[in-house]
Amino acid sequence: MKDNKRTDLKRLVIFLLLAFGLAWVPWIIMNKTIGYDEWFNNNKAPILANFSLYAPAFANVLTRLITKEGWSDSKLHLRLKGNIKYYVLAVLMPIMSSIISAVVFTAVYGKFSVAELRDKLDVSFWAVMLLIAAQSAAVAFITFGEEFGWRAYMNPKMERLIGVPGTVIVGGILWGVWHAPLTVEGHNFGTDYPGFPWLGILIMCLSCTAEGAFLMWLTKKTDSVYPASLWHACNNFGGSAIAGILVLGVGEDFDPGITALPIITIPYIVLAVICTLLMVLEKRKRDA
Repeated sequence: MKDNKRTDLKRLVIFLLLAFGLAWVPWIIMNKTIGYDEWFNNNKAPILANFSLYAPAFANVLTRLITKEGWSDSKLHLRLKGNIKYYVLAVLMPIMSSIISAVVFTAVYGKFSVAELRDKLDVSFWAVMLLIAAQSAAVAFITFGEEFGWRAYMNPKMERLIGVPGTVIVGGILWGVWHAPLTVEGHNFGTDYPGFPWLGILIMCLSCTAEGAFLMWLTKKTDSVYPASLWHACNNFGGSAIAGILVLGVGEDFDPGITALPIITIPYIVLAVICTLLMVLEKRKRDA
């Protein structure tokens, strides 16, 4: 047992060094030489940007090759039989969380209005919903680069070392910190906010921890990386925009800034707690 944990720790350390190194080195070099807006934000170097976003996936592959681990637990199978509901959930949950975020945001910053809500729930809104669902399936290959690393490799190794709650927290923080070279350049939150850039990094860690719990649960339930990739794609490429559409009682130019993000994250935190408890209970049932 001790030898197995030592092997897991060795592989985890190698993986993390590669996942961070393969992303941070090109990010830092490009930020300093070309500038973040030029190479990443304006998509002037899409090949390099996509390569760096695949760093966790490359780290997974390289670690397996370096340590001669093999591929018995790769989580690369679709495993559709009996798991269709989780694929559907992967698309619905980001949308539902965004709707709940809009409700919370409205309660804090805006004012509920039936007339305004009715105006927003027009044909174009439902068209956007369908487009987001379809688009998430089409672009999940992009978010696969992260999920094949974090969920398919890091989480199982880390769970055997520090348990489910520890993996949710430590894994989420590591995932958030991994984004730091982009966060300090304005990715996600911009640069014009109090506490820049440390507050942005902190909120990124909070967000990744909350979201990572559900992604970890999805991966464990299906033993496949694809539902997590689908959720990640839906969340990144449109799911969060729904919250902006459905917020009521605020002007079009209203922007509370980064301080509103913890409020918007509340549904994800609640979901994270539920998923973490479910994983702990399922593990206890298996071990009983």
